[in-house]
Amino acid sequence: MTLTAIQGVRGSYSEEATIRILGPSADILECRDFEETFAALSAKKADFAVVPVRNKIVGEIEAAVSLLQSNRMKVLDELPLRVKHVLAGCGGARFEDLQTVRSHVEALKQCRRFLTANPQLKQVIGADTASSVRRIVEEGAVANAAIGSRRAAEMYGATIILEDIADDLDNWTTFYLIGN
Repeated sequence: MTLTAIQGVRGSYSEEATIRILGPSADILECRDFEETFAALSAKKADFAVVPVRNKIVGEIEAAVSLLQSNRMKVLDELPLRVKHVLAGCGGARFEDLQTVRSHVEALKQCRRFLTANPQLKQVIGADTASSVRRIVEEGAVANAAIGSRRAAEMYGATIILEDIADDLDNWTTFYLIGN
């Protein structure tokens, strides 16, 4: 059995990319950031890693690409994944009540126009999209929302408040499957 490290938790786009590349039975090692993801692979705690390297809206995912170059990992496969961001809240949340929006920094950048048009929403950087959705559901405050995938919202019991909030509706991110 092989173990694949991802930055983030189940419900993240990295997990979805892993499932598409390796199949639904892929074993996932959740990592809090890109550094931990690469460290798990380097230390052989994981057999593979799946990392985002390029997004249509924001370009290169600098943190992941920098680690990929400095660790000299081998790219084994590549997957362009459609990314459709939703604005999710806990049960009972309504757009007019929102004060904060949490997500991974790259997802916040991909929704820049939406966030600029809604300056009342304070941006909070989260570890990843899926854990941001999970956190706002756990907190249960109707003033907090998260940007993530429909899949994460469904997985963690969030209410989808708005769909398709990225700057480009044909948004995608390229993920690499990497190994030593």
